[in-house]
Amino acid sequence: MRHIGYVALAVGLAMAGEVQAQDVMKVAPEHYRVLVENKYVRVVQSTLAPGQKDSQHTRPAGWYYVTDPGRMRVVFASGRTELWSPAAGEAGWSTAESAHTSENVGDTPMSYVLVEVKAARPARHPRVALFGRGGH
Repeated sequence: MRHIGYVALAVGLAMAGEVQAQDVMKVAPEHYRVLVENKYVRVVQSTLAPGQKDSQHTRPAGWYYVTDPGRMRVVFASGRTELWSPAAGEAGWSTAESAHTSENVGDTPMSYVLVEVKAARPARHPRVALFGRGGH
């Protein structure tokens, strides 16, 4: 019986970051602009000035296109950190992302367009690939 309590605690702690994460349009609307939205997709443009950071959020799978290159630090709720330094014009498929923050750690504004697929759900596992390697 005692082991069941430990398992429940471990599961609860693992899911805590996911519970706190939210739609980026609710937690950081000053950095995002909806370009198109329908029942299938939401197309958003993200722009972060140097030093700006988004609140923790999740993302469904989708396609991205970088309009203004830069350097972004992505910190996942698990504590894992990745650095993304795309070139202008970089594009690709982005897998669903678990809870994370994004911060522009470069010297110039960074901007990209993301086509979020509404049928795709945010990742439940904290180990997902970052932009340019299959996800953001």
